[in-house]
Amino acid sequence: MVITISYFSDKFVMTTIRSFIAIPLRAEIIFRIGKTQKELRTLSADVKWVNPQSIHLTLKFLGNIEEKKVEEITQGIQEGIKGFKPWPVMVKNMGAFPSLRNPRVVWIGIEDQVGQLVKLQNEIEKEMSKLGFEEEKRPFSAHLTLGRVRSPKGKDELAKYLLDERERDFGEIRVERVIFFKSELKPTGAVYTILKEFTLR
Repeated sequence: MVITISYFSDKFVMTTIRSFIAIPLRAEIIFRIGKTQKELRTLSADVKWVNPQSIHLTLKFLGNIEEKKVEEITQGIQEGIKGFKPWPVMVKNMGAFPSLRNPRVVWIGIEDQVGQLVKLQNEIEKEMSKLGFEEEKRPFSAHLTLGRVRSPKGKDELAKYLLDERERDFGEIRVERVIFFKSELKPTGAVYTILKEFTLR
């Protein structure tokens, strides 16, 4: 979303953009997620499903930032990823927050056996806090959001599906890129634009 605020003249104009930092998914994983969503859509549950093409592993949501801060955020991310080399993680398991009995967010899990993901997120969190962004108080829980529950309708049916498929395996991704995204909210859904892409070496 782009917001422009002007007071009386063009002397003061503030432009902000909605942004976040994330790890992208492979096309094959996105395809498998899409197939799973098709199954979920046959249930009676009242859920707003996320477009599979828009699903990513979020490391830090920045919210609305001033456009002039893009460069220093870019430098902060560059600093945060120093020393990290590419490594594999598994996209597997399904569940809901806060629980299956009271599902509000349907998710797919990320399994990182070497524990690098938490370290990477912590480093980016640290760099962003230096720039004035509030640190996330909750422990980092790596997951992909599939959808958000809108009402209790079909809740039990949804819970049973997630319980039956809780160990579903979507495949492996190699964490080798971190992307600084701009997000624009439109009636048809969010549109993401890459502001900067970083490669782990």
